[in-house]
Amino acid sequence: MKLRKLYTGNVVYGELPEGCKLCLRGLKTVVFVTGLCPRDCFYCPLSAERRGRDVFFVNERPSRGIEDVIAEIASCGSRGMGVTGGDPLAKLDRTLAVIEAAKGFYGKNFHIHLYTSGKTLTHSVLRKLEEAGLDELRLHPDPRDVERVLEVLEKGQPQFKVGFEIPVLPGTVKETLEFLEIISQCECVSFVNMNELEFSESNSESLKARGYKLSNDWRSAEGSRETAIRVLEEAEKRGLRLSLHFCPALSKDRYQVRLRLYKRGVLSAMPHELVSDGGTILKALIAEGCENAPPLLVFRGRLGLETSVLSAEIAGASYQVLEELPDYFRTLLNIV
Repeated sequence: MKLRKLYTGNVVYGELPEGCKLCLRGLKTVVFVTGLCPRDCFYCPLSAERRGRDVFFVNERPSRGIEDVIAEIASCGSRGMGVTGGDPLAKLDRTLAVIEAAKGFYGKNFHIHLYTSGKTLTHSVLRKLEEAGLDELRLHPDPRDVERVLEVLEKGQPQFKVGFEIPVLPGTVKETLEFLEIISQCECVSFVNMNELEFSESNSESLKARGYKLSNDWRSAEGSRETAIRVLEEAEKRGLRLSLHFCPALSKDRYQVRLRLYKRGVLSAMPHELVSDGGTILKALIAEGCENAPPLLVFRGRLGLETSVLSAEIAGASYQVLEELPDYFRTLLNIV
């Protein structure tokens, strides 16, 4: 297997997991089943709004139930979804219901991957995930629980793809390689995703207390990328059986999220709204008391009537350009 760098900055040894292929094209909807988790990782980047709380989101949207999940997937034109948390298995019935509903509505080719600590993973849970239609399982167990998780996988022999997903702690080349050697002995495990260690508002103090420093991109930890590359290079030298994938922190914003929002904008934009190359929504806001605007473009002389920039220009109306994100909330970015 060869080591290669993708245009997104991701580095791959072997085969890129199917879930990642769709994510990097903005074709995955993220379903946050719950913020509850049996682990308490010091590097967990979840916000205070979600961490440790039983909340349900689909992308940025608070979800009231499965209907919201189905609707948001359609709004984004997604070809798959990632089920995450917290730990989705902490709310197993909810997780199974979401997977079954998405598969039932969008068909068997709709790709679903799920992240879990594996703390509550059993043979019975594996069977239930299989029956629900899961395509890919990604594990991040406590180091002390790895052996048990591997035993469950070996005895259960799941039919879906199984991999591990870990953050790359700077300076842990030796430890990471030892971990990879251990899990590579399990035939059920086919890949490992290595994520660049991220700083967030919720974990920054914990990371700093352990000596980690923020890099120049104001997002990742110094040394995480370099450690991952050294691991990948050594894995290639050893001819490791596992496929490995390093995912940079910036890749999530630049490709996974931005492309998903761009597609959502294209699919949800009103006739008077323009989707910019950057994926934002642009439109004209007619100024209050605009004397030269045709009556049809002014509603009771109030600020707030929206129309296209082209229409406002043709009408000679005084206007401001309104820029929004094409997310569920239509987050306002700028008024010029």
